[in-house]
Amino acid sequence: MSQDLTKRFEGGTPFEKRVIAEFAALRAENMEIRGEITGIRGEITGIRGEITEIRGEITEIRVQQAAMARNIASLDQRLTSLEEKVDTRLKETRPIWEAVKAQIEKLDEKFTLFIRDLYDIRGDIVGHGKRLEIIERRLQS
Repeated sequence: MSQDLTKRFEGGTPFEKRVIAEFAALRAENMEIRGEITGIRGEITGIRGEITEIRGEITEIRVQQAAMARNIASLDQRLTSLEEKVDTRLKETRPIWEAVKAQIEKLDEKFTLFIRDLYDIRGDIVGHGKRLEIIERRLQS
């Protein structure tokens, strides 16, 4: 009996031929969709691999970031220590520099007086030179 049904479909009515053609088209479409699904699954596997790689890189970046944070904290501590030493040295040397500054100011005042005295002496020498010229002229005349 099943052979009779098969023969019947081969040369069957146009409706039966259309149904069989539709099934064949659906089967072909199904195969095409399965191929696309396989491709998509491959892409998903690739994406998952990339995500795993990115997660590894993020973990590595976090480790490096933590190391950098420790280094920065160490540098900050060293800088603070250095600033404290500089402040201490400034406090120790400030009286010395103030004394030196006071001595320089005294020397400046003395130098100013010395320059004035030199100008006075130069003026006196010029005045004495003129007087000598006058005296020498009188003696020669």
